[in-house]
Amino acid sequence: MLNEQPQSNVEFVSNFEGHVYQAANSLLGKNIAIQTTKSTLQGKLSLVAPDHLVLEVSGVPFYIRTQQIVWITPAK
Repeated sequence: MLNEQPQSNVEFVSNFEGHVYQAANSLLGKNIAIQTTKSTLQGKLSLVAPDHLVLEVSGVPFYIRTQQIVWITPAK
């Protein structure tokens, strides 16, 4: 045995924002605007996960944590 020390468990915890997740799923594939705690981004919503969204802005993916989202709206 190379390592005889006991294994420690690592647990990752993230809050699930159910309302944001449901709202984002209804906008998947559409152009949207997202207000975060830092700025506003506009682009195409390409992925919705329980803890983050992926917004493509001019072909560049932005990974946005749902905990940082203030609001989401369809873009005009």
